[in-house]
Amino acid sequence: MSEFKNSLSRSISKSTILHYCVKKYYFSTYSNHLKDIDLWLRNDAMVAKNIKSLAMRLGECLHDLMSDYLHLLKSNQDSSESIEKTKISLIAKMDRDFQISKNRDYTKYNSDLKFGLTEHYYKENIDWLYSQWKNAMIESFDNFCKSELNFEIKQYFQDPENIIFIEPKEKNFESMKIEIDNIPDLMWINVYAQPDFGIITKDKKYIIYDWKSGRIPQKDPNLISDQLKVYAYKVLQKIWLENLDNIDVWAYEVFLKWIVKFGWKITKQDLLDIEQKIIDDVNIQKNFLVNKDIESNIPMESSNFARTSDPYKCKDCTFYRVCEELKKYEKISDLNSVQMPDANEVEHSDDDFPF
Repeated sequence: MSEFKNSLSRSISKSTILHYCVKKYYFSTYSNHLKDIDLWLRNDAMVAKNIKSLAMRLGECLHDLMSDYLHLLKSNQDSSESIEKTKISLIAKMDRDFQISKNRDYTKYNSDLKFGLTEHYYKENIDWLYSQWKNAMIESFDNFCKSELNFEIKQYFQDPENIIFIEPKEKNFESMKIEIDNIPDLMWINVYAQPDFGIITKDKKYIIYDWKSGRIPQKDPNLISDQLKVYAYKVLQKIWLENLDNIDVWAYEVFLKWIVKFGWKITKQDLLDIEQKIIDDVNIQKNFLVNKDIESNIPMESSNFARTSDPYKCKDCTFYRVCEELKKYEKISDLNSVQMPDANEVEHSDDDFPF
């Protein structure tokens, strides 16, 4: 694996942002380098980098609630009282965090207090929206608990020979790394991924679930997203293609509000496709580095990172204020920047959308 803490990395979120807006990719990945332009810009970008929209935050909370519930199942403590206590505890934490976000000082970057909401950063009053979406989040969880899918998942916990994986709430980046040093194009690159929930049955059937808090997308329900392919790629990295013929691997996105599943069986071609997608993304990322040096991971000047031409994307961007201010300092037109290939469809994380 990569020995370089600050070397180039690739993840689902980085890939999404890279294809969504290259300038946003710059802010989210290299905001500290703005100190060479203007210290206030760097300060404000670091603040913006570490805050989240309300929709994203509540999506995270729903994932935490699902994780807590699955751990209750794993320990055979999934009584209605335990589930209710778990819900109450999480809601109390959400309310405390919301107050912290409302009261914090967004004019200074504080490495000890990074949490905040984008809406509060821009001084919006979202009390009513928080209450509404919080109730919707709990409703999504309750829908899952009453669903046939929940009943099906419970059965997997009954057999001690089944292997169960539940994503921890606290990120462990070492455990999230994918072993890819055997691929020349990805040497010394940190590639991260980790599914929300996984099962390996005693008869070697692999099942991967990715919880979604957003709206149901307009796409083929059997379509396997790049995100699911990456998760399967990670889960199967020690088995790999020569052994895949004898193993069933299924991956699903589950939209919790409606308990609708998108996904299907993973094929060899899915794994080959996502490996190539990772390589393509990394090659694009390299183009924005000085001398394409992935170990140093020093970005080119900010003007080489093109802004999106879609004003809708700018409207709700956390970095909007910083981005507008940076225009005063950039001397090279975005027309001279590294160009991105056209993308017909950009995959969003589930938390890009309201409940």
